[in-house]
Amino acid sequence: MPGHRATAAKCRLATLLGLSWIIFGLVGPAPAEVVNFKELLPFVDITIPGWTMEGKPSGSTLKQGQVMLSETRVSFKAGDKTLEIIIMDFLGKTIPFLTGQQLQMESTEETVRTTEVQGFKAFETFRHQDKQGELNISVADRFWVKIDGEGIDNLEVLKNVAQQMDLKKLATLAK
Repeated sequence: MPGHRATAAKCRLATLLGLSWIIFGLVGPAPAEVVNFKELLPFVDITIPGWTMEGKPSGSTLKQGQVMLSETRVSFKAGDKTLEIIIMDFLGKTIPFLTGQQLQMESTEETVRTTEVQGFKAFETFRHQDKQGELNISVADRFWVKIDGEGIDNLEVLKNVAQQMDLKKLATLAK
């Protein structure tokens, strides 16, 4: 599907641009050391009924000057459907797009809105024609948990995955 690759590339580009904006906006004294990716790995090493983990969870920690970032991720597959879970630690700072007022937008192409997951602020997007969705959760205003799904009919699968994650325990790592 040529459109699928273009859409995936646009999503990756948008994510990278967003991450760059966040990282550059956060450069400055960090209130705490980032949590090493090894401590984040258990939070993505989960079992999802009906899904097969592809490979093993992986991660990295970057420290360059005052820029520090840790990331861990894992992918799952169920037939033509795919899921990816990513957890990032951004210098212990608030994630900008999850602050402020409630948002809800619906169009023929997508639905976007703020919500809550396990008591944490979240932002969800579903692209109807592409059958692609993402759930972004701000845990303890420090960790960014991103759950992406492709080939899905709605956001329920992503919400179910989020409910299986121990986000309250993850919040305790925000020193």
